[in-house]
Amino acid sequence: MRNKKNIGIAGAIIAVLVILIIGCLCFGKNSFENLKKENEEPYMKAVYLKDEQGNSIFVELDTEMVFYGNIPQELYDEKEKRIEEKELYSGDVMKIWGNGAIAQSYPAQYPGITKMQRVEKEKKEYVEKYEYYLEEFQVTPDETENPYLDISYRQSQALVTAAADMVTDLPILKLPQIMELSVDKDTVAELLFNVQPQNVDVVRWGAEEKMEESDTSPIPEGEAVIGKKNDVGNWEITIQPGYIYQVKGYWENKEIEYGFSVTPIETAE
Repeated sequence: MRNKKNIGIAGAIIAVLVILIIGCLCFGKNSFENLKKENEEPYMKAVYLKDEQGNSIFVELDTEMVFYGNIPQELYDEKEKRIEEKELYSGDVMKIWGNGAIAQSYPAQYPGITKMQRVEKEKKEYVEKYEYYLEEFQVTPDETENPYLDISYRQSQALVTAAADMVTDLPILKLPQIMELSVDKDTVAELLFNVQPQNVDVVRWGAEEKMEESDTSPIPEGEAVIGKKNDVGNWEITIQPGYIYQVKGYWENKEIEYGFSVTPIETAE
């Protein structure tokens, strides 16, 4: 009798332990999933629309903001399997991650997309609701219009995006006014063209070299600034306070200059 009683007690203890282990495993799994969800990088959710010519546009579902966006190399389907752009369909609902620098044109431009994942495939109701945008907007850029340039950089835990001035009639050093950025140290700036150039040249001058419009003396030689492309194909340069910058973009049939100045951030005394 004693042996049977001991066996029964041992069996009960083992059963309790099994239940506790299973409970801990389940709790751990759920906690990990919640933690993963809480730590997920911010993203937007948008529907992808594409016409028969391959032109595409996005509509953010929360605000119905219409925007053009690049398709990144990091492109995944619903099962987190890597796919190619040709495997996207009109009406696909996408999670979109990026640097957050969206040019406030109309429609907007989001050239800083770094990752996309499809979460729903070919949602016909979205196609029917938003497909008119493909006809309303000329998805293929108008080659008769000059591309514009936005400068994007992070400063004091904020993302700043501003439009550079297009330099036409006067040299940049003689412009009466020029778009001004403010930074407190060497800062990486992303050059966001709405039509990506084949190449860019960047030159800078010290702020003290600025000239009057009526000055007839030769333009001083500037200092070359080295730029490079980032992972999403946009050019990046390092900017410093106290300089005037000229960016020259080269396209197949045109060259355009843009300019901006960089000043130190004013601090309250």
